[in-house]
Amino acid sequence: MRRRLTNERVIYAVLSVVIATVMWLYVATAQNPLVERIMTLDLHVRGLPTAEAVVQAPNRVQVRLQGPRSALALLVPTLLDASVDLAGLRPGEHRVPVDVAAPPEVRVVERTPAEALVVLDALTRERLPVEVSLIGAPPQDVTLGAATTRPGHVTVSGAAVQVEEVRHAIVTLDTTRLRQQLVSSVPIHLVDANGQEVRGLSVDPPIVEVMLPVQEGTITKIVPVVPTLAGTTPAAFAVTGVTITPETAVLSGSANTLQAIQTAATAPIDIGAARSDVTRQVPLAVPAGVAASPRQVTVVVHVGRALLARAFSAIPVRVVGIAPGWTARVVPDRVQVQVEGPQDAMERLATAAIVVQVDVTGMRAGPHRAAPQVVLPSGGVRVLLVTPAQVAVTLLPSR
Repeated sequence: MRRRLTNERVIYAVLSVVIATVMWLYVATAQNPLVERIMTLDLHVRGLPTAEAVVQAPNRVQVRLQGPRSALALLVPTLLDASVDLAGLRPGEHRVPVDVAAPPEVRVVERTPAEALVVLDALTRERLPVEVSLIGAPPQDVTLGAATTRPGHVTVSGAAVQVEEVRHAIVTLDTTRLRQQLVSSVPIHLVDANGQEVRGLSVDPPIVEVMLPVQEGTITKIVPVVPTLAGTTPAAFAVTGVTITPETAVLSGSANTLQAIQTAATAPIDIGAARSDVTRQVPLAVPAGVAASPRQVTVVVHVGRALLARAFSAIPVRVVGIAPGWTARVVPDRVQVQVEGPQDAMERLATAAIVVQVDVTGMRAGPHRAAPQVVLPSGGVRVLLVTPAQVAVTLLPSR
């Protein structure tokens, strides 16, 4: 009897597990059903023999995928891999199956194309001289020399049928606005007998240095005008700025002369006794053999009282506007004040003359944040910075 009861219990337990599993699968499938998604992937090759090159092969493949909705929603192309295996294949045409690797929960239903037509050819190399092609017409006063490249030859490698098409390795230079010797790094272009570019080949090196000598007559160059100031302003005065009209000048001369010139300086302007702005029309001082346009400029040297900045520490914070029967507590109760003003006024300014206050007019009882206000004596002094910018103010009734 006991044995019979034990067997029944085992059967019931197994049935319970099966029923629970079926119910779980049903619920999981209902909440996360199987769906399909179409994606386009880059197709790459693997196993390519070292002595062969790919002449033709599709570069993309479309795949239809099936899996749980949650898995496909998060699927990105980087989690998939589409490839064709070329190991052991010889030159010629081949139809190779497309392999698509996907995460375990995703199934690849269809691939388009399922087979890739791949054309292989023997890998070959050829050494070609670098040719320089000049386009555009240089300025009339410019004479171009013979262009040279470094290195003078490049090695072209790839499929034999493509390498055979290449007739020229060319670099192109635009001489339309060329006025001085050109040294530039330029990429190589491979072209066939008809001048059409041949792609898909490797070039070593892919970029070469090109040197093109240029001989020219007079050239022009636009440079900024820089004032030349002589002397020192009286004490307590300083130069606060300079205005130049016009701000640039056009210089004309030989390329060798103008190459080293970056600015056009004015003749000296004496500011030794200046206590206010100085306005002068002065010529430009340029080297011999160089012409300037305009020949002279208008310079305004702005002179004002010299400014000095000072910082005053531990200035007490006063409370104003407090109603009778109330008290106020300020944290911190001292601040640092940085001010700026004329040198003579700053030298006379004392710590006691600086007043820092917080106005609590209309504030209710309790804590508040307020920005300290600085009261300074007259004389052109202004506040630059108060540290801290805000203090804590607490209003309490007097006991």
